[in-house]
Amino acid sequence: MAYLVAADFRSGSSLNEVCIGLPLSTGEASDAQLGAAVTRLAQRIDDWTNDHFESESLTLEMDGTGTSRLYLPKRCTAVTSVKIRDEDGTLGTAEAAAVYRLTSSLYSSGSKRLDGSGLDYIDIVPNGDGLATLPAGYGDVYTWPCGPQTVQVVGTFGWTTTPGDIKRALALMVWDHFKPLRNDLRRSSRVSTADTTQEFIPVDPASGVYTGIQEADAIIAAYRRDSFLEVG
Repeated sequence: MAYLVAADFRSGSSLNEVCIGLPLSTGEASDAQLGAAVTRLAQRIDDWTNDHFESESLTLEMDGTGTSRLYLPKRCTAVTSVKIRDEDGTLGTAEAAAVYRLTSSLYSSGSKRLDGSGLDYIDIVPNGDGLATLPAGYGDVYTWPCGPQTVQVVGTFGWTTTPGDIKRALALMVWDHFKPLRNDLRRSSRVSTADTTQEFIPVDPASGVYTGIQEADAIIAAYRRDSFLEVG
């Protein structure tokens, strides 16, 4: 998981745009320490957002729904194969790609969210050939067989390109981990000058997202993918 690398934090030409104002010297954090912190805190962002912001090839063992639609627990940009598992646990041959249709929550580039529910799913094409390898007794060829791990989905999941805002949130968290010099920095709820006062509305801690860093919290809250939890 490499949303950022150590060089992104180093002052000079390698300083990443999302790390502006957040440079870290080798004395403050070695390359190994930075790499470990990036991996650990990126996982925390994934957990908070219920998402993953890199592309990865995965095999998912899915519970059949008994309906024509199978919701996927991750964003998906391509399905390589779909197989049905019988009651003995044996996988059949891959279904023809024409039998099912993927609906992704990302644009075809995999770098931007589509408007809508944010859910990814596979539908069996109505009036098509239906499932060819459906075991006897499993029911309609136009519905995914109901039961635990009855459908195996192999494909490409996650974002093709990590959003810049996610990188920025991670950079803020990493910098704060190594340089928590003042607790009020980036955590103020109100900033006052001679001319004006600006209020900041913190993310509710009950939401499960609360770094205390206003900019990071706003980004994480905006990228939370809660809708799958309501349906899946």
